[in-house]
Amino acid sequence: MNTFTGPFRLMMKEMSLTFYINATITFVLFVFYNFLGFIGATESGGFILFGPIFFVFLLYPFINFSGYKYILSLGGTRKQFVLAMYLTAFLYSVISVLLLNSFYLITNLINSTSNLFHLAELVNSSNGLFYLWIDFSWIIFLFSLGMIAKTIWFNYGSVISLAGATLLLMITIVIVVFGDISWLFEFIFTNYLLFVTVLFVLSLVLLIFSYLLMLNAPLEKGNRLISNIR
Repeated sequence: MNTFTGPFRLMMKEMSLTFYINATITFVLFVFYNFLGFIGATESGGFILFGPIFFVFLLYPFINFSGYKYILSLGGTRKQFVLAMYLTAFLYSVISVLLLNSFYLITNLINSTSNLFHLAELVNSSNGLFYLWIDFSWIIFLFSLGMIAKTIWFNYGSVISLAGATLLLMITIVIVVFGDISWLFEFIFTNYLLFVTVLFVLSLVLLIFSYLLMLNAPLEKGNRLISNIR
């Protein structure tokens, strides 16, 4: 596997089944929500359609990390694995954004009583590009969170990863309980588009960090420290 084509095709195959299942779930929800709209059951609120697609991108690195061993066993490299996963996630994120917004558009055209909540509604703009950008940014951010979590877990093992996650959780709780974070909520709601852009930049940082970690990743989970000691 000396070219990038092999790892890329393998990762596409790994991700495709999960994507098709998730797209089917989203389509079923789309039909169900519109049915509720047609019978007048949505007057008191709206529905969230993006949940399944957003959630699965958070899980993609965990679901599809099995491709790592396959690619290395066939003569591929760690760099090829990471880049193949990134490119595949990018392609499916674009498809997901177009799919979601197609459902939103169809709903607006055929059913004025069914309200599908979109995260872009927090921006005071009807520009369709904002809707696409906000969905794409959130999907990439969730994927980057899953990728950095899985990368650290794979490189350093369960104990160190859980210890780090616990420490991070404790710090977050202390900040929320004893600190004043009202400025953060004010910033999010008054500058939501800027906030989403910041999330996207943070996503790139996390993905770069994950890439650098995986360049010298061990063959088995949690063996990085042992390899360094040796």
